[in-house]
Amino acid sequence: MVDTTLITLNSFLSNTYYFNRSNIKWGFDFTHSLANTKALLAYGFESRKLRNLTGKFRWNINKYISTSIAAKQLKNILNTSGAKFNNRNYDILQNIIEPSMAYTYKSNFRLGFTYSYSNKKNTIDSLEKSTNHALSADVKYNILSNSSINMKFTFNQISFKGYTGAANTTVGYLLLDGLLPGKNYLWNIEYTKRLAGNIELSIQYEGRKPGETKMVHVGSASVRAIL
Repeated sequence: MVDTTLITLNSFLSNTYYFNRSNIKWGFDFTHSLANTKALLAYGFESRKLRNLTGKFRWNINKYISTSIAAKQLKNILNTSGAKFNNRNYDILQNIIEPSMAYTYKSNFRLGFTYSYSNKKNTIDSLEKSTNHALSADVKYNILSNSSINMKFTFNQISFKGYTGAANTTVGYLLLDGLLPGKNYLWNIEYTKRLAGNIELSIQYEGRKPGETKMVHVGSASVRAIL
């Protein structure tokens, strides 16, 4: 029975089953998590629910090469009681399969490749859906003991089905992961250097080209004190 006097709710439940967890050669795990929130806003009650089922198998071929494959199913629900805002409601079912491979040389160098296939569908209202093929590569190189370089490049090929303008809605944003239908390119580079015992300098550059839009470049720098 629903308690109508309850105006705020936050709950999170997570369970994980491991097999061969301490084995360095192979193993797998299965995780189930469920998050619920409810809040009273100016236009009425808004409740969210996120369920995540994830299974992952790992296999270390040798001391240099490791592989894994993950399968996920996510259910993301938003329900708004306000009549003027119920067009924001969604019930998205997402299925993902994600194999990956990594090459590691000592503690200085790591090269990884990941392919991800995801299928998302809004199961209510306009039944929008998307399919995403994503291929990414990342490199990490440690220079001596006080600095490192991280680089990552991702290519996304996304197909989207929905009414005209659906890609610009809340549901469209979730189905497209903030990108656009078609080819999407994302890349970033980060350089980190330890200046003194507890001072760390970080310089980041990010670029993206979503769909048919222009290329976007973002640069930033930060200094952190590690206590």
